[in-house]
Amino acid sequence: MKKNPLLLAALVLAGCSVLAGCSSVETHIDYEPGTNFSSYHTFAFKDVRTPDSPISMRRVQNAISRTLSSRGLSQVPEGTPDLWVVIHTRARRETHVTSYSSGWGWGWRWRGGYWGNVARVEQIPVGTLIVDLIDTKAKELVWRGSASRVIDPDDTPKERAKDVQEAVEKLFDGFPPRS
Repeated sequence: MKKNPLLLAALVLAGCSVLAGCSSVETHIDYEPGTNFSSYHTFAFKDVRTPDSPISMRRVQNAISRTLSSRGLSQVPEGTPDLWVVIHTRARRETHVTSYSSGWGWGWRWRGGYWGNVARVEQIPVGTLIVDLIDTKAKELVWRGSASRVIDPDDTPKERAKDVQEAVEKLFDGFPPRS
């Protein structure tokens, strides 16, 4: 059976695209041990800095509001809540290198090139959401979580809202921490 290097290359690239599209959310949390999280009943957003898109920030705030409300906390518009929610966002590009072999090996040079190993280098956009929960009475950070995932710039607004909600839910999975 004769191998077709173009077909093989297309299959490998399609596989990489599928894997990149299915990338999961990576989360990390940290909190102050001994904190009585059951004493917190209300929250409000503090120091909200609008990134490039105020629409994105509203998506994040709505997702956090829904998630904290589902865990028994109430958002208060004014006054002093039990917790301030401070949101930070970061965007960066990661370099991903994908290499594969066409199956032809390292044979003779053919017009200055090899039929052999091929590499593809891509710059992948990655977004990170950091959420701080601050005890308003003690004025201390009591919980911090971060969620990162690959961003697909071609997502629709509905897909972006769904991705943000999923990331926030995963970030707050297990919240409040057990003492």
